Formats: sequence, C-alpha cells, structure tokens
Amino acid sequence: MYLPLFILFPSYYFWKVAALPPITVGQSALIPIGIAILLKLMPRWRWTTADLWIALFMLSTCVTDYRNGHTTGSIFDLFNNLVEGVIPYMIGKTLIEQAGLRLETARRVVKLMIVCALISFYEYRMSINPFTLVWGRFFPNESFAWKTQLRWGFGRVSGPYGQSELAGLVILFAIMLAVWLAYAKPWPEKLPWFNHPLNVKTLIFMVLFVFLFTTQARGPWLGCVFALPIAFIGKSKRIWRNSLLFALVALPLLGVGYVAAKKFVSDPNPASNEAQTAQYRQQLLDNYIPIAKQGGAFGWGQDFPRAPGQDSIDNEYLFVWLVQGWVGAGAMCLLAAECLVRLILAAVVAKNRMDRFFAYSLFGAFAGILLTIATVFLGNQPYQLFFLIAGWSQVLNRVNPVERHLEFNHVLA
Repeated sequence: MYLPLFILFPSYYFWKVAALPPITVGQSALIPIGIAILLKLMPRWRWTTADLWIALFMLSTCVTDYRNGHTTGSIFDLFNNLVEGVIPYMIGKTLIEQAGLRLETARRVVKLMIVCALISFYEYRMSINPFTLVWGRFFPNESFAWKTQLRWGFGRVSGPYGQSELAGLVILFAIMLAVWLAYAKPWPEKLPWFNHPLNVKTLIFMVLFVFLFTTQARGPWLGCVFALPIAFIGKSKRIWRNSLLFALVALPLLGVGYVAAKKFVSDPNPASNEAQTAQYRQQLLDNYIPIAKQGGAFGWGQDFPRAPGQDSIDNEYLFVWLVQGWVGAGAMCLLAAECLVRLILAAVVAKNRMDRFFAYSLFGAFAGILLTIATVFLGNQPYQLFFLIAGWSQVLNRVNPVERHLEFNHVLA
C-alpha cells in the first residue's frame, strides 16, 4: 500500500481528529508498517552509526520548540518526522534487501512513476494540477498553499509532490532505478497491445525524462546530469579508472561552475529571472548564516528570525541549521556522508556487476538529491525518500537475498 500512496497521492491532505496529530494518507500506510517492523523484525536489526545520526536529527526537530513553550507544535513535529523519516529508514533497512524485493521494488516505483507522469502532463499544458483538482474535492476544508507556477509559457509540473522541485527529486530517483532496470532486463522488449518501433525500456526513459523536463526545475535537472554518469560507472568493467576519470572531470567543472555562479550573482541589477533567483539564494547565505550561528546547538525552532523579503529558505542545509541548529545540520550531513560511504563499500564488495551497478545507481540518486537540496527545501515525499535511501544503504549487499527471503517469510509467519 505504501508505494502507490507515496507516489500517486498528495501528502498535503490530512485527517485530523481532536488532539491527535494530523495524519496524511501516506502516513496511514507508514504507521502500521512501522508497528509491524517493531513487533516482527527488530530482533535482526543491525545497529549502525547511522542510527545515532537519525536519533540526533530527530531530537533536534523538536527540542527548541519544546523549550520555547510550543509543546503541542513540538510534539506534532516530532510525530511527523518520526513517521516520515524514521519509518522509511526502517523500511529501507529491513523490508527490501532481506526479502529479496530489490527488483520488485524498483519495478513498482518506475511503473507508478510512469502512471504519475501520464497524469501530470495535464498540468504542463493546462497549468492546473490534476491531483489537487481530483483529491481536493474529498478535502474541501483544506487549502493547498502552492499553486502551479508558470515558466516559459507552460505550467511547472509538480504532480502530487507539492512543488516542481520536489517532483524533480522523486523523478530523479525513478530515473536512476530505470537505468539499473534496463540492465536487469525485467521488461518485455515490446508491448503486445501497442504497435511501435521502440522497445519498452526506451519508452520508459522517454516518459521519465519528459516528465523531468516538464517540471522546469533546474536544480533536479543538474542533479540528474550529475547522477547519471555516476550510475554508469557501476556498469563498466574498470570502475576505479572510470571513477577517477569522473572525479577529474567533475571537480574542475564544479569549481568553474562555482566561480561562474559567484560572478553571475555579483550584478547589482540582475535582468533575467535566472539571475534574480541565483542572487536570491546567494543573499540567503549572506543574511541567514549569521542568524544560524546565533541559534546555537539546537537552533531557533520554527520561529527563527526572518530576513526582510526572504521568507523562503531555498536551501535545506541552511534551513536545518536555522531550525535545528548545528546538531541537526551536523547529524544530517554525517548521515548523508555515511550513506555515500556505505554505498561505495557495497559496490566494492559486490560479487557481480548487477549488484555493483545497483550500488552506483543508488549512490548517483542520493548524490543528485544531496546536490539539489542546496537549492530547494526537502519536504513532502522527497523527505521520506531521503531516509528510505539512507536505510537501504545500510544493508545493501550485506545480505543474501535468496537465504533472507526464506528467513523473512518464516519471521512473518
């Protein structure tokens, strides 16, 4: 139930009863899964240092608001973060590799993203979100804060993910899985009911890349451009040579891009929308880093001081630093770094090219997300995705899927 709700249902509609926290449709699937993991699968949980970073991060989400007297708000925030952060982490760590469900999970994600893309194309042409148009009728008292933005004369597709940048992050993940699936060959060559000259995997790539393009979100575009070469390193025979080659090409390009960006934002009177957006993000750093430093270990909470004209913090690292202090920001960065290291180690110890390719594909997806969230906040489904990949990275290629599948069925029975 979780993946269809995660991919096809908006996370901004919720059910509210009395003093209970608001529960979204996606959370309604996550909560029983989390309870089932605690009851059935915790005996074979392998503790890692990532668990410590998760605990510190979750603690930092509520401690400041609680100390400032926002007791109800801090409890609700902790509940949301536990459900949408910790449970996806637990799913990634216990329910995929151990059950031999890597291939099936990747296929399910890609299939559902194709369905989401075909529905979302309506938004690109009509500038109306079809998911909000349909599901909003069942939640008449709940307003959707973000409306479809226009760029280059067309709607920026956001799908059920709230914003186009957030949609781009989920699509990026699906593209990385599709890259690996093309090598695993789980698709038929042709669709029997559709006469066309292209094979199925080519059609899938076309739909997903067009879906990403219609978001008109440059951050996820760059993240995808960065992630794809990383994924294909795992397919090659000489991974160390190609990894070194990628580093020798990518690092100078990132340096040149940084210098060009600094020059781009130095114009006091930017003319284009792109220059104004870039300058806005640079000013975020100038204005908010001193405020973040003043927040101390656990930050300011949700009531951090706002710089005039800059209410939107389009940088997740900066936002976490402001709200959760250096404890939260440090825990997030340590978690991200450990996940990247574990994915590389999984690729190194992989016994076949299929496993190595998957480790690099997941590494590329995670690295692309980490790059992108320097220009956008991490919310809604991408927040869950971040922790799902984090948990998945902890056990990748550390279990034998065939043996664990038998053990998994025995445990559930």
